[in-house]
Amino acid sequence: MASMTQRMTLNRTWIPAGILALCLLAIPPADARGQQVRADVVVHLEALPVLHREQMAEFGLTLTDYIEAWDWLEEDLPEPVHVGFEVILAFMGSAVKTQYGSRLTVYSGTDLKYLDRWWFFEYEREDLLHHDDRQFNALTWLIDYYAHIMIGHALDKYTEFGGQSHFQRANAIALDGRFSRDFQRGWDERLDLIDGILAEGYRPYRLIRNRYYRGLAAQKENKLVEARTLSREAVDLMAELHKKDPRDKWLSEFLNAHYLQLADVFSAESPTEVPDPVSSREVYDLLIKIDPTHRSTYETHAEKVGS
Repeated sequence: MASMTQRMTLNRTWIPAGILALCLLAIPPADARGQQVRADVVVHLEALPVLHREQMAEFGLTLTDYIEAWDWLEEDLPEPVHVGFEVILAFMGSAVKTQYGSRLTVYSGTDLKYLDRWWFFEYEREDLLHHDDRQFNALTWLIDYYAHIMIGHALDKYTEFGGQSHFQRANAIALDGRFSRDFQRGWDERLDLIDGILAEGYRPYRLIRNRYYRGLAAQKENKLVEARTLSREAVDLMAELHKKDPRDKWLSEFLNAHYLQLADVFSAESPTEVPDPVSSREVYDLLIKIDPTHRSTYETHAEKVGS
């Protein structure tokens, strides 16, 4: 016969099966939490000596875990921020620890890409990577720097200048990185990059991305008037930049990546919302002036709404 203590323990811990099942369903799966940033990491080992290829065989998975397991954001976004890292490793030598050099490409979407030529760090296979804002680490701080930049760009898509705090965090990392005793190379260039993103002259580009992506989201929800209004604001901002500099490199890259979606939004129809032929023709003429490379695409879409 069970003792009084055993019976009390059983009474306290017994839960009806139905209630237990509901409690379990209410707990989100592990991969639904902490998936604010999803990383696509590709590591090229071909230039390494055979021994070090074996040592670094799991490096891509290690970086992926480091990025995806961290709580980067306070905001809940409709979808995770996707960031790609392409790492080309070279062996630099061994002292206390093995040193590597890398050419790093960081990208997100089709219009954001950064090339970093001077990533140098120490690493051994048994190392555990930790997020540490105070103790400089040549490996993790560079990953953090670019992660914050890409998160900043992602937040700008939803809210005007919504990524400011992440850009400022990247700026702080670059400022501190310049004082690294052994791995200083490259941080001056990184500081120049983030200073450029935070500069007043870059604000119109951030606004263009904000209007364009909000317009794209409205189009997906079949809110076509809102989609065209936001997209037109983006085009007007582009026209101002084009007027200042017809060879603007960033603007050309943005249009090369998104001209098809821009062309489509002004000719899209729904049963309740139809485009205005006059205003649509006007915006296509403006796009042709800004982006003559894709004239034929804009002409084709303009024909759909009349001339």
